Order: sequence, then C-alpha cells, then structure tokens
Amino acid sequence: MILLIAAAHATLVSAALDPEALAVLSDATAFGDVVEVHTTWQNNQIWTVATIDLVDLGTEADVWIPGGCISGLCMTVSGAPWIRPGERVFVFLRDHEPTSLSQGLFHIDGDVARRDTRGLAFLDGGVPQPEIDVDELRSYQPALKPRVRGPR
Repeated sequence: MILLIAAAHATLVSAALDPEALAVLSDATAFGDVVEVHTTWQNNQIWTVATIDLVDLGTEADVWIPGGCISGLCMTVSGAPWIRPGERVFVFLRDHEPTSLSQGLFHIDGDVARRDTRGLAFLDGGVPQPEIDVDELRSYQPALKPRVRGPR
C-alpha cells in the first residue's frame, strides 16, 4: 500500500480590495444558499466545488474554490475561502472562482456579510473591510448566469 501525502503552502500577497474594486475585477456575482459542497480533480489541481441556489434567479450555479482533499490527497491554498453547505453567501466571481480568493466571498448572517481573509498578506499594508451590509453587496452586478463550467 502506498500512501501519498502532499501539502502545498503559499504566501499570497495582494492589495486589500473593497467591494467596488472587487466588482471591477469580477465578471459576475452570486447570492444564495450553499446546497452542496464536493471536491474534484481537474487541470492537475484539487478543487472544492460549491453548488449555490441563486435565490434571485431560481436556479443553481457552481463556484470553484482551489484546494480540498480527495482520497487522502490534500491541497491547501493559503487565502482560499472556506464554504459550508447550508450557509448563505455572496461571491464576487471571475471565471467561476472567487475574485481575489477569500476577499471575494462573504458569509451572510442576517443583514451583515463577513469575509475571512486569514492567510492573506497585503502588500499595500491595508486590511479589507471585514463586514459590510448585505444590501450594499447585492447592488453590485452582473448577477451570475448559470452555466456548467469549470475553472480556467
């Protein structure tokens, strides 16, 4: 029996981005409830794929997050966001991936959206705003058009 264990550690240095900057860098947004999370292997990389019920559109779409575990093989991407089934999220997307990793994914709790940017180092010395009003986030467009597609 062969056991392969791999770990990837990276330091991501990035500028702290506010929602307006994230909207400029994104090609879509998604707002909804996470109905399923699974991992897959594609393009020589492990991905966590979250299926989101897009509450405004009455359909579902997949969000691809780098990293995850498959059959004991794990890939960790520093600064990648976490996501759980059953939670409500707002995501700025570029090619179906969260824009600027965890800066682009907000966890919704009532009227407040929070992001977890642990694992990110900011070259500009800034720190992204950790909380924002959900209605403000929802004002950013365009909304994600559902389609089956993986990461670039």
